[in-house]
Amino acid sequence: MNMEIVFKLIQRQGTLEQVGTFLRSKKLPSSAGSWADMIGLRLRPSLSDGSLSEDDVISLLRQTEEHGSQHIFFFDLVKGRDISRLFDARLPGLLKAAGLPALGTTSIVDMPNTPTVVEVRHDPRGDNALIFKIVEKRAHLEKISDSAQNGRVIVTYDEIPYRAVNVMRISDKGTAEIRVQSHTDPISYAGLCEAVFTLLRPVVDRLDWRDHKLDKFKSNLFDSSMRSKLMSIFGLRQSQHSNLEGNRLTAAAGMPGASMYDDDEVVASVDRFLKKQDHAHCERATVTIRKSDSLRRSIGLIVSGEANELAIASKVSRDEYNYIVSQVLEYNK
Repeated sequence: MNMEIVFKLIQRQGTLEQVGTFLRSKKLPSSAGSWADMIGLRLRPSLSDGSLSEDDVISLLRQTEEHGSQHIFFFDLVKGRDISRLFDARLPGLLKAAGLPALGTTSIVDMPNTPTVVEVRHDPRGDNALIFKIVEKRAHLEKISDSAQNGRVIVTYDEIPYRAVNVMRISDKGTAEIRVQSHTDPISYAGLCEAVFTLLRPVVDRLDWRDHKLDKFKSNLFDSSMRSKLMSIFGLRQSQHSNLEGNRLTAAAGMPGASMYDDDEVVASVDRFLKKQDHAHCERATVTIRKSDSLRRSIGLIVSGEANELAIASKVSRDEYNYIVSQVLEYNK
């Protein structure tokens, strides 16, 4: 395998912080002020002297491109549906019949012309789970120039291609998540999520899955009986609420790093709007999950869009991702 290509993908997809965290977990030197130093002074020498194996570097690539800067959709298995075929001897045959990669094989694909499943593997994260990794080619527009000609303004853009990675993770416990890499422009991600199901058909049956809605999490953010617990884990940056009459209330913290929880009057205003049971609800919340013993920095989250959709605003490590998801789902009960 050409590891120089892998290094380039790590640089393109990840952050220096992600790579540094990975190297520290291996008890290897991790400081670097630039990508040239990180690759030339840290990764390449560690691979050459055996401190890192090729499998380690592939694992690093997975961590940099599969976690964070994503819109995540959560699902539960429909009662009575069976997914045992994904976790027994039938799976290799299903993958072959669908033209998907063999279980456990790894292929490095940069920017394919059509979305391509490049890897199907077991996920060692706690439960018995299956990962489908999809790579696609996207493009964003970069303004080059504008000029006035004959009363018209002509704007010229370059179309800049980039590699995007989407992931579906299915647990034998009957839960699933689809992670769609964030676009550079605001869009609706629901169609992109459904496109993952379409690409994985017939191995993954869309009819097996129902949305795992995050309505309870949004509601709990404003539940006075849970407030002291939740405000120790989450900071509340902005929220939007509506009631049955169609009226809306928007509230936000004013200062960078501040939380609405810190202002009693703001909280009281939202409480009054939500006071009547089943009359009003939270449509959107922007929160931070606070730095803690389990998280060494605060990370921004957005709960909006589809009822089962969560966005992580920045790139994160695998451990950070797992902690964020576990906390959101824990307080969605």
